[in-house]
Amino acid sequence: MSEHSSLGVGLAESDTSAAIEIDVEGRWDALALSERLIPFHSFLVQYGAQHWVVHARAPGGHGEDLTDALRAIDDWVAERGLESVSCRVGGRARQLVGGERE
Repeated sequence: MSEHSSLGVGLAESDTSAAIEIDVEGRWDALALSERLIPFHSFLVQYGAQHWVVHARAPGGHGEDLTDALRAIDDWVAERGLESVSCRVGGRARQLVGGERE
């Protein structure tokens, strides 16, 4: 498990696109997630010494949809050994648990 395992995921949707924001503690974890989300036009913003936000959009550059983005985040959560990630999908709270969406 990464030493920087605190994060939260936020999602804002429109009819054709979704903006995804993931709070990550630690530069290396943020970079790893951003790399995983490259197909979704990801970028990083640093808000504190160890507080980063990874931004991404669905659909991705080659038509990848929101499900693909959430799967990529799930894979990252599992890779990092995190137990769960709080998120909002279309304004509704959801929990991503160890590589499996509830």
